[in-house]
Amino acid sequence: MVLLPKHSKILMLSSLVLSLLYSPLVAGSYVSAAAGIAQPEISHHVKNILTIDGLNFKDLNGNGILDPYEDWRLPVDSRVNDLVSKMTLPEKTGLMLSMSHYMGNSKSCPAPAAGGTPNGILCENDQWQTINNFAVPGSEMYNLDPPVLSASAATKGITERNLRYFIIRDNPSAKDLTIWTNKIQEVAEGTRLGIPATMISNPRNHAGNLAFGFSEASGKFSLWPGELGMAATNDADLMKQFGQIAAKEWEATGIRKGYQYMADVATDPLWMRYNGTFGESPDLSSKMIYAVIKGFQGEQLGPHSVALTTKHFPGGGTRLNGHDPHYSWGKPNPYPTEGSLMKYHVPSFQAAIAAGTSAIMPYYAKFDNSLNAPQLPNGQSFEEVGFAYNKYLITDILRNQLGFKGYVNSDTGIITAMPWGVENLTRVQRYAKAVNAGVDIIAGDHNPADLYQAVADGLITEERINQSVKRLLTETFTLGLFENPYRDPDAAQRIATDPVSQQIADEAHRKSVVLLRNDNNMLPLTDIKLANQKLYVEVVTKSGAATQTDNLKAAIKKYDPAIVLTDNLDEATKALVYAIPSGVGDTPDKPLKIALDADTGIDVARIQAIEDKVPTILTINMTNPWLIGDIAEKAAAVVSVFGIKAEPLLDVLRGRFNPSGKLPFTIPANQAAVDNNKSDVPGYDEDASYVYRDKNNNAYGFGFGLTYNVANATLTGNNSVSGGKPFNLNYGLNKISESVSQGVYAQDLTLNYDPTQVEFVNAQSLKTGLSVISQNVTAPGKVRLLLASLGASNAVKTDGDLLSLQFKAKSNVQSDFAVVSLTNIILSDGTGVETRLANVSQSIKMNYIIGDLNGDGKVTIGDLAIVAAAYGKTSSSPDWAQFKLADVNNDGEVDIVDLAYVAQFIN
Repeated sequence: MVLLPKHSKILMLSSLVLSLLYSPLVAGSYVSAAAGIAQPEISHHVKNILTIDGLNFKDLNGNGILDPYEDWRLPVDSRVNDLVSKMTLPEKTGLMLSMSHYMGNSKSCPAPAAGGTPNGILCENDQWQTINNFAVPGSEMYNLDPPVLSASAATKGITERNLRYFIIRDNPSAKDLTIWTNKIQEVAEGTRLGIPATMISNPRNHAGNLAFGFSEASGKFSLWPGELGMAATNDADLMKQFGQIAAKEWEATGIRKGYQYMADVATDPLWMRYNGTFGESPDLSSKMIYAVIKGFQGEQLGPHSVALTTKHFPGGGTRLNGHDPHYSWGKPNPYPTEGSLMKYHVPSFQAAIAAGTSAIMPYYAKFDNSLNAPQLPNGQSFEEVGFAYNKYLITDILRNQLGFKGYVNSDTGIITAMPWGVENLTRVQRYAKAVNAGVDIIAGDHNPADLYQAVADGLITEERINQSVKRLLTETFTLGLFENPYRDPDAAQRIATDPVSQQIADEAHRKSVVLLRNDNNMLPLTDIKLANQKLYVEVVTKSGAATQTDNLKAAIKKYDPAIVLTDNLDEATKALVYAIPSGVGDTPDKPLKIALDADTGIDVARIQAIEDKVPTILTINMTNPWLIGDIAEKAAAVVSVFGIKAEPLLDVLRGRFNPSGKLPFTIPANQAAVDNNKSDVPGYDEDASYVYRDKNNNAYGFGFGLTYNVANATLTGNNSVSGGKPFNLNYGLNKISESVSQGVYAQDLTLNYDPTQVEFVNAQSLKTGLSVISQNVTAPGKVRLLLASLGASNAVKTDGDLLSLQFKAKSNVQSDFAVVSLTNIILSDGTGVETRLANVSQSIKMNYIIGDLNGDGKVTIGDLAIVAAAYGKTSSSPDWAQFKLADVNNDGEVDIVDLAYVAQFIN
């Protein structure tokens, strides 16, 4: 019996079935019984298919014979060696560059400004884009290579310059993105050797500030908290699950590589890339970076992986006055504390290596020995060049000492825009120094002529070039791109907008919220607390505040109409202020700051006026550890978020979810603390005076976070199940004695599940004297449960599990994950006083046994009969619901593919 994920490729039984499936686009997969080797799916637009011994291969070089690199049966290293032996030097050097890629129409580029430096972006007229302006810090700042690559330029890059790595910079729908990546692959397939392209992206799944409703992410991908928010959950399993979901979305569109995530430990609170990290702790960063790599890549890199490039070695979180090395005034990575490099900054990269990260990216920065305390044995000093040029750092430390086996990917623009420490070298010499230092691919350049010239001049040996090319091709072969680079645009769109994925993402949003202060139990805003109340809502930020305020109010009205809103502060009884600070521009003549004022977009006087008027819930979006004292002290409750949707935030504020997030960094006490901090040391290891303390003397240090002192529900049990198999979840209660003093005598709760994924079987009491009075199905996937504790001796007064909820996973699951939740949970004590609890949910990884349609745990002719009985039915058939189970490949019809799919696994 074979246990595989739902989206495993179809395997065919015979050449007869194969001939029925064959098309100019895709030759389906099957198993060669003689060889015992699985035929991978072969997709092609240009080159022909070779059929040898009943197996299919792509004739990538069009010579009509099967070359070793075209033979998927061979080990990857054999295929790589054969292909490299066939490549010309221009093909090799072209492979060693990556360039930005834009889906839109051709755009012209301005001529370089006076003193401007070209950054490697090819426009239609082959001019260079200058880098004298940068994006506003806070989003994807420092966008050094704006999206100006047109379709014809992409074709030119592939066919004339042998480029194969493209960084996607814009954000189209999943369907449009897939159509475009398919076009790129078609051009690549048509070249001499048919080497496929690798499409790359920076993170695409994270909320920047506040997302008002799921529609904000509709048509793109599932929307999750920012990286700091994921760190605030302190949940590595959830982080891995995020990676699995996001990888499925990316892979479906043809994006197979991510320039992510930042393993940088953020020790300088002024750094405007702080929000792309997992905070200040090496331990937490290591845990999260390990989990996300395993999520995106899987346990082993393979055809369904998205390969990750972990950045920015050896860590960009230590800065000189916060300034970033994208700018000349921010070049150095200072290490003023002895041993800080290895103690704080390198461990998260060790975790990335242990997780199997496919590549590592050095930062732009360089060492400045005048700013460093001893970091190396025997008082050694560093060569003062950019990290991508530093052979000791890359070869001696990263490869030899840490054992990294993947490839080294430079950051964008090291040759022309940020050649720190090697400004006196020519472009040709810079290429030579970077490659000889250990870099395998240069990001942000489009013309391999200088790299080629470095080899021609004898500055780089072709043997060294071959080493890099082999590392790169090993990834490409392992990802399965040589066999199957094309993706289905409609399937990509379905996967990108899968509501189950967003349900799990919403759970991450809730878990990311950090409750910092809650005077007089201001929160949660229960129905009782909101009776006869009016809530004033205002967003305070640098630009667009009025529009964002209107959007937030609209989201509240739609999602939670029980809340009565008012636009008149004079008649309000409570207020919700959402503060969204933003960083200041990184310039050489103005200090960076994390103080909240006009420069960072916060009207402190306005917030204080609201807090003076009515009890105020202050929510602060934390992209940095802002100095929050001026706006926080007068608030009745303070909440920290890190990029969040409005609806999950409301769930926490309303008590439908108890806050569980913890600060992933230390909030500084004041400006003096910032001025005196050690830029290479986490806040938790600073002097005790560094941390901010509120009026209740709570220290807002790393790991701080409150919760509500109220009863809460728990839902625990299986987090992975095979299709057709039974499983249980346990419902329980916590903090009962603190919240329901008389004991619980009656309970009302609604069980929610996806009936296409899960079948509810029964609810059974786990406690003597607790009875399930009714199990009423109110709608598909909704069961209302009424419980009663019979007699005073049976009242629920202590914590523990109360019910066993019994389910069976459906055989023909529709998603890789299912979510089971309990909502509308109401407890009542012996006097009839009701207490409403927060919702609770559990996400479950769904596996299934291929071909087991009747759910008996094995594949027999009974399963084949199910398909045979439904043969010829399509999604337009009036009785489709009855036969849909037989559509095992989910293409909307029951045909020979489905028969073969089941038949191959019959014992």
